Amino acid sequence: MESAALLKRVDELPRLPKAVSELLDAVNNDNSTVKSISAKVAQDPLISARVLRLANSAHFGRSREVGSIDEAVIRLGIQTLRTLVIASAVIGAIPNVDGVDLAEFWGETFEVALYAQEMAKRCGVPPDEAFTCAILHNIGDLLIAVVEPLVASKIRLAVQDGGDKQQLETELLSFDSPSVGALLAKTWKFTPSLVQGIQYQRAPLAAKPASKLASVIYLSHQVFHHWDDDRDEESLTAWLARKANNEAGIIKMDGLADKFVELRGKGLEIGKQLA
Repeated sequence: MESAALLKRVDELPRLPKAVSELLDAVNNDNSTVKSISAKVAQDPLISARVLRLANSAHFGRSREVGSIDEAVIRLGIQTLRTLVIASAVIGAIPNVDGVDLAEFWGETFEVALYAQEMAKRCGVPPDEAFTCAILHNIGDLLIAVVEPLVASKIRLAVQDGGDKQQLETELLSFDSPSVGALLAKTWKFTPSLVQGIQYQRAPLAAKPASKLASVIYLSHQVFHHWDDDRDEESLTAWLARKANNEAGIIKMDGLADKFVELRGKGLEIGKQLA
Protein backbone atom coordinates (compact mmCIF):
# COMPACT_ATOMS: atom_id res chain seq x y z
CA MET A 1 0.00 0.00 0.00
CA GLU A 2 1.45 3.35 -1.04
CA SER A 3 1.79 5.96 1.70
CA ALA A 4 -0.18 9.20 1.53
CA ALA A 5 3.11 11.11 1.31
CA LEU A 6 4.17 9.06 -1.71
CA LEU A 7 0.83 9.34 -3.49
CA LYS A 8 1.08 13.13 -3.26
CA ARG A 9 4.26 12.93 -5.35
CA VAL A 10 2.98 10.54 -8.00
CA ASP A 11 2.65 13.30 -10.62
CA GLU A 12 6.38 13.98 -10.29
CA LEU A 13 7.31 10.50 -11.51
CA PRO A 14 8.71 10.40 -15.05
CA ARG A 15 6.28 9.49 -17.79
CA LEU A 16 7.26 7.17 -20.58
CA PRO A 17 7.10 8.67 -24.08
CA LYS A 18 4.24 7.15 -26.05
CA ALA A 19 6.57 5.36 -28.46
CA VAL A 20 8.51 3.79 -25.58
CA SER A 21 5.29 2.81 -23.81
CA GLU A 22 4.07 1.09 -26.97
CA LEU A 23 7.42 -0.66 -27.30
CA LEU A 24 7.24 -2.00 -23.73
CA ASP A 25 3.67 -3.15 -24.38
CA ALA A 26 4.93 -5.02 -27.43
CA VAL A 27 7.85 -6.76 -25.70
CA ASN A 28 5.65 -7.74 -22.75
CA ASN A 29 2.97 -9.18 -25.04
CA ASP A 30 3.48 -12.91 -25.59
CA ASN A 31 1.61 -12.62 -28.89
CA SER A 32 4.05 -10.10 -30.37
CA THR A 33 6.19 -11.43 -33.19
CA VAL A 34 9.92 -11.01 -33.53
CA LYS A 35 9.32 -8.95 -36.66
CA SER A 36 6.94 -6.52 -34.94
CA ILE A 37 9.26 -6.02 -31.95
CA SER A 38 12.26 -5.48 -34.21
CA ALA A 39 10.33 -2.91 -36.23
CA LYS A 40 9.30 -0.96 -33.12
CA VAL A 41 12.83 -1.02 -31.69
CA ALA A 42 14.23 0.23 -34.99
CA GLN A 43 11.92 3.27 -34.82
CA ASP A 44 13.81 4.62 -31.80
CA PRO A 45 17.48 5.26 -32.66
CA LEU A 46 18.57 5.75 -29.03
CA ILE A 47 16.97 2.52 -27.81
CA SER A 48 18.31 0.69 -30.87
CA ALA A 49 21.83 1.89 -30.10
CA ARG A 50 21.58 0.84 -26.44
CA VAL A 51 20.16 -2.58 -27.33
CA LEU A 52 23.03 -3.18 -29.75
CA ARG A 53 25.62 -2.04 -27.16
CA LEU A 54 24.09 -4.47 -24.67
CA ALA A 55 23.93 -7.25 -27.26
CA ASN A 56 27.65 -6.78 -27.93
CA SER A 57 28.68 -6.48 -24.28
CA ALA A 58 30.97 -9.03 -22.66
CA HIS A 59 28.07 -10.88 -21.05
CA PHE A 60 25.60 -11.06 -23.93
CA GLY A 61 28.06 -10.83 -26.84
CA ARG A 62 29.32 -13.64 -29.03
CA SER A 63 32.43 -14.05 -31.19
CA ARG A 64 31.03 -11.86 -33.97
CA GLU A 65 29.55 -8.39 -33.40
CA VAL A 66 25.79 -7.95 -33.76
CA GLY A 67 25.09 -5.18 -36.28
CA SER A 68 21.29 -4.94 -36.40
CA ILE A 69 18.20 -5.51 -34.26
CA ASP A 70 17.10 -8.37 -36.53
CA GLU A 71 20.48 -10.04 -36.06
CA ALA A 72 20.26 -9.49 -32.30
CA VAL A 73 16.95 -11.37 -32.26
CA ILE A 74 18.42 -14.28 -34.21
CA ARG A 75 21.62 -14.44 -32.15
CA LEU A 76 20.20 -13.80 -28.67
CA GLY A 77 16.61 -15.02 -28.83
CA ILE A 78 13.37 -13.21 -28.13
CA GLN A 79 13.52 -13.48 -24.31
CA THR A 80 16.98 -11.91 -24.11
CA LEU A 81 15.95 -9.22 -26.60
CA ARG A 82 12.97 -8.39 -24.41
CA THR A 83 15.15 -7.87 -21.36
CA LEU A 84 17.59 -5.71 -23.33
CA VAL A 85 14.80 -3.57 -24.79
CA ILE A 86 13.25 -3.04 -21.35
CA ALA A 87 16.62 -2.13 -19.83
CA SER A 88 17.35 0.29 -22.67
CA ALA A 89 13.93 1.94 -22.39
CA VAL A 90 14.23 2.37 -18.62
CA ILE A 91 17.69 3.93 -18.90
CA GLY A 92 16.42 6.40 -21.49
CA ALA A 93 13.36 7.36 -19.44
CA ILE A 94 15.31 8.52 -16.37
CA PRO A 95 17.00 11.94 -16.60
CA ASN A 96 20.55 12.73 -15.55
CA VAL A 97 20.71 13.41 -11.84
CA ASP A 98 23.08 15.82 -10.11
CA GLY A 99 25.24 14.08 -7.53
CA VAL A 100 24.68 10.59 -8.98
CA ASP A 101 27.40 8.79 -10.93
CA LEU A 102 25.26 7.07 -13.56
CA ALA A 103 28.05 4.73 -14.68
CA GLU A 104 28.34 3.51 -11.09
CA PHE A 105 24.56 3.41 -10.63
CA TRP A 106 23.84 1.39 -13.77
CA GLY A 107 26.93 -0.75 -13.17
CA GLU A 108 25.57 -1.81 -9.78
CA THR A 109 22.12 -2.28 -11.31
CA PHE A 110 23.34 -4.61 -14.05
CA GLU A 111 25.63 -6.49 -11.66
CA VAL A 112 22.65 -7.24 -9.41
CA ALA A 113 20.56 -8.08 -12.49
CA LEU A 114 23.07 -10.68 -13.70
CA TYR A 115 23.18 -12.30 -10.25
CA ALA A 116 19.38 -12.27 -10.07
CA GLN A 117 19.03 -13.81 -13.51
CA GLU A 118 21.33 -16.68 -12.54
CA MET A 119 19.75 -17.19 -9.12
CA ALA A 120 16.25 -17.26 -10.63
CA LYS A 121 17.13 -20.43 -12.55
CA ARG A 122 17.51 -22.28 -9.23
CA CYS A 123 14.26 -21.27 -7.57
CA GLY A 124 11.46 -21.32 -10.13
CA VAL A 125 11.48 -17.62 -11.06
CA PRO A 126 11.53 -16.74 -14.79
CA PRO A 127 15.10 -15.47 -15.37
CA ASP A 128 13.99 -12.68 -17.71
CA GLU A 129 11.53 -11.41 -15.08
CA ALA A 130 14.26 -11.47 -12.42
CA PHE A 131 16.58 -9.52 -14.71
CA THR A 132 13.90 -6.91 -15.46
CA CYS A 133 12.97 -6.56 -11.80
CA ALA A 134 16.62 -6.05 -10.90
CA ILE A 135 17.00 -3.39 -13.60
CA LEU A 136 14.19 -1.49 -11.86
CA HIS A 137 15.00 -2.45 -8.26
CA ASN A 138 16.88 0.69 -7.25
CA ILE A 139 15.22 3.14 -9.62
CA GLY A 140 13.59 4.71 -6.55
CA ASP A 141 17.01 6.07 -5.54
CA LEU A 142 17.21 8.05 -8.78
CA LEU A 143 13.65 9.29 -8.49
CA ILE A 144 14.21 10.57 -4.95
CA ALA A 145 17.34 12.34 -6.21
CA VAL A 146 15.23 13.98 -8.95
CA VAL A 147 12.34 15.19 -6.76
CA GLU A 148 14.24 15.77 -3.49
CA PRO A 149 17.90 16.37 -4.41
CA LEU A 150 18.91 17.96 -1.09
CA VAL A 151 17.30 15.18 0.95
CA ALA A 152 18.84 12.54 -1.33
CA SER A 153 22.28 14.06 -0.81
CA LYS A 154 21.76 14.13 2.95
CA ILE A 155 20.74 10.45 2.92
CA ARG A 156 23.75 9.43 0.81
CA LEU A 157 26.18 11.15 3.17
CA ALA A 158 24.51 9.68 6.25
CA VAL A 159 24.61 6.16 4.77
CA GLN A 160 28.32 6.59 4.01
CA ASP A 161 28.77 7.34 7.72
CA GLY A 162 26.96 4.14 8.68
CA GLY A 163 23.35 5.33 8.81
CA ASP A 164 20.43 3.01 8.01
CA LYS A 165 19.14 3.93 4.57
CA GLN A 166 15.55 2.80 5.03
CA GLN A 167 15.24 4.51 8.40
CA LEU A 168 16.66 7.75 6.99
CA GLU A 169 14.33 7.69 3.98
CA THR A 170 11.28 7.04 6.13
CA GLU A 171 12.18 9.75 8.65
CA LEU A 172 12.98 12.42 6.05
CA LEU A 173 10.46 11.56 3.33
CA SER A 174 7.76 9.42 4.98
CA PHE A 175 8.39 6.76 2.31
CA ASP A 176 11.35 4.70 1.08
CA SER A 177 13.02 4.16 -2.28
CA PRO A 178 11.57 0.66 -2.93
CA SER A 179 8.06 2.12 -2.54
CA VAL A 180 8.86 4.81 -5.12
CA GLY A 181 10.32 2.25 -7.50
CA ALA A 182 7.32 -0.04 -7.08
CA LEU A 183 4.92 2.82 -7.76
CA LEU A 184 6.85 3.76 -10.90
CA ALA A 185 6.78 0.14 -12.13
CA LYS A 186 3.03 0.06 -11.46
CA THR A 187 2.55 3.35 -13.30
CA TRP A 188 4.52 1.95 -16.23
CA LYS A 189 2.22 -1.11 -16.26
CA PHE A 190 4.69 -3.79 -15.26
CA THR A 191 3.25 -6.99 -13.80
CA PRO A 192 1.98 -7.14 -10.19
CA SER A 193 4.62 -9.78 -9.35
CA LEU A 194 7.39 -7.50 -10.57
CA VAL A 195 5.95 -4.54 -8.63
CA GLN A 196 5.84 -6.73 -5.51
CA GLY A 197 9.43 -7.84 -6.09
CA ILE A 198 10.59 -4.22 -6.05
CA GLN A 199 8.39 -3.26 -3.09
CA TYR A 200 9.67 -6.05 -0.81
CA GLN A 201 13.28 -6.25 -1.97
CA ARG A 202 14.55 -5.27 1.50
CA ALA A 203 12.22 -7.57 3.44
CA PRO A 204 11.12 -10.47 1.20
CA LEU A 205 9.62 -12.52 4.02
CA ALA A 206 7.15 -9.69 4.70
CA ALA A 207 5.57 -10.03 1.23
CA LYS A 208 1.98 -11.32 1.21
CA PRO A 209 1.60 -13.46 -0.82
CA ALA A 210 5.17 -14.73 -0.70
CA SER A 211 7.43 -13.32 -3.41
CA LYS A 212 10.32 -15.44 -4.66
CA LEU A 213 11.17 -12.53 -6.93
CA ALA A 214 11.66 -10.22 -3.92
CA SER A 215 13.85 -12.91 -2.34
CA VAL A 216 15.99 -13.16 -5.47
CA ILE A 217 16.49 -9.38 -5.62
CA TYR A 218 17.27 -9.24 -1.90
CA LEU A 219 19.90 -11.97 -2.12
CA SER A 220 21.45 -10.59 -5.32
CA HIS A 221 21.76 -7.19 -3.66
CA GLN A 222 23.36 -8.83 -0.60
CA VAL A 223 25.91 -10.64 -2.77
CA PHE A 224 26.89 -7.40 -4.51
CA HIS A 225 27.26 -5.32 -1.36
CA HIS A 226 28.82 -7.94 0.93
CA TRP A 227 31.09 -9.84 -1.46
CA ASP A 228 34.29 -8.66 0.21
CA ASP A 229 33.10 -8.93 3.81
CA ASP A 230 35.30 -10.83 6.25
CA ARG A 231 33.43 -14.11 6.85
CA ASP A 232 36.14 -15.81 8.94
CA GLU A 233 36.11 -19.45 7.82
CA GLU A 234 32.67 -19.32 6.22
CA SER A 235 32.76 -19.79 2.44
CA LEU A 236 30.74 -17.69 0.02
CA THR A 237 28.58 -20.77 -0.63
CA ALA A 238 27.84 -21.33 3.06
CA TRP A 239 27.21 -17.62 3.65
CA LEU A 240 24.81 -17.47 0.71
CA ALA A 241 22.96 -20.62 1.84
CA ARG A 242 22.54 -19.20 5.35
CA LYS A 243 21.29 -15.86 4.03
CA ALA A 244 18.91 -17.56 1.62
CA ASN A 245 17.44 -19.86 4.26
CA ASN A 246 17.15 -17.39 7.15
CA GLU A 247 16.34 -14.12 5.40
CA ALA A 248 14.75 -14.97 2.07
CA GLY A 249 13.01 -18.33 2.40
CA ILE A 250 14.97 -19.90 -0.47
CA ILE A 251 16.81 -23.19 0.02
CA LYS A 252 18.60 -24.16 -3.22
CA MET A 253 21.88 -22.31 -3.74
CA ASP A 254 23.97 -25.16 -5.18
CA GLY A 255 26.73 -24.05 -7.54
CA LEU A 256 25.82 -20.37 -7.41
CA ALA A 257 29.01 -19.13 -5.78
CA ASP A 258 31.16 -20.37 -8.68
CA LYS A 259 28.75 -18.85 -11.18
CA PHE A 260 28.80 -15.50 -9.38
CA VAL A 261 32.61 -15.54 -9.52
CA GLU A 262 32.31 -15.92 -13.32
CA LEU A 263 29.78 -13.09 -13.56
CA ARG A 264 31.51 -10.69 -11.19
CA GLY A 265 32.38 -7.38 -12.86
CA LYS A 266 30.42 -7.95 -16.08
CA GLY A 267 27.50 -5.81 -14.93
CA LEU A 268 29.86 -3.01 -13.92
CA GLU A 269 31.30 -3.00 -17.44
CA ILE A 270 27.81 -2.84 -18.96
CA GLY A 271 27.02 0.18 -16.78
CA LYS A 272 30.11 2.01 -18.05
CA GLN A 273 29.14 1.31 -21.66
CA LEU A 274 25.60 2.62 -21.26
CA ALA A 275 25.97 5.64 -18.96
